[in-house]
Amino acid sequence: CQPLRNSVDMTRQFNTDEHYIRELADEVVNKRQRFLGGPLVHDTDGIWTKSVYGECDGFSFGTENDELYRVPDEEKKEKALIVYASQNGTTGGTAKTFAKHLCKSLGGDTYCDLRNMSGIMAKDLAMYKRVYIVCNTSGLGRPPCDGEVFYSHVQLEAMRCQENLEDLAIGDGDEEKPLAGTSVAIAVWVDSSSPDYAKFGLGLTEELVSLGASTALKTITVDEQKVKLEQKQTFKEWESTIIEMEKERLMASGPRRRTSKTIATSAA
Repeated sequence: CQPLRNSVDMTRQFNTDEHYIRELADEVVNKRQRFLGGPLVHDTDGIWTKSVYGECDGFSFGTENDELYRVPDEEKKEKALIVYASQNGTTGGTAKTFAKHLCKSLGGDTYCDLRNMSGIMAKDLAMYKRVYIVCNTSGLGRPPCDGEVFYSHVQLEAMRCQENLEDLAIGDGDEEKPLAGTSVAIAVWVDSSSPDYAKFGLGLTEELVSLGASTALKTITVDEQKVKLEQKQTFKEWESTIIEMEKERLMASGPRRRTSKTIATSAA
């Protein structure tokens, strides 16, 4: 993690440190165990093989575009970023459906950007002041298919950030962390019949906070074991709070040019 982008060419350093970064990735797998199932998960799904060792576009070394750095508050986008991640199966479309509803409730494209978690990295979150995440879990509290690469990337960046802060003797250094100035709120669909069903949602929150993000709301879990009406009510309460926060933000920012879209009251 870097306080601010500067003119120093980091390409050579990243290439030189590739082996060290791989060791950090292994340390995440061996010590932190954010994904459940230990080495079996990684060997079977190839999550770390894909995201860290270069078999897909999840993570690459030595390119400036992949560098995670602190974005000054004045350069962050005023729009909210809504991120969704779904899982294959009967509940796979749940997160996307509710994410779209939240986007519509906030005024659509005028006020927010809607992105699939499979198409973003931590550096994308740093470009926004407010990030709202709606996602499913998979199996025993693991991330959904759309979120596997993103989550492993965030884990690695969190460890690298801590290592760098310790090397620079900055201490906690919240203001210097790459996601400083970005607030997040997360809603996760879970299956409470499975052990550790909330682990992904809580783990993702913890990793983002360790990168400097603040939490706008407590992470909520929507239990798929409950009837659909109860699930909608739980999400509606979370969504309504976000809508009120967005309204207050717009009022505090003063008059602005009228548009055809306005933030509406949430409806089930």
